[in-house]
Amino acid sequence: PFKQGYAFYTKIILPLIGKVFSKDDNAYGYLSESAANFPYGEKLNNILRKVSFIDCKAMPQTFGVATIYSATKK
Repeated sequence: PFKQGYAFYTKIILPLIGKVFSKDDNAYGYLSESAANFPYGEKLNNILRKVSFIDCKAMPQTFGVATIYSATKK
């Protein structure tokens, strides 16, 4: 339910708020698309490892709505 609520918020509510404050129909519309295409979990950790980070960790929060990433540069 948290992921579905977040998806509804970012796809419906956030663009409406952006439109009200900026008077631009496309304001904040990119945000949900950008977040949906962002690599997460082990996929992001693998990218970090390829660019010389070690001890890569992904710590999902709020049942996966957000994730805290931690890594150390070699």
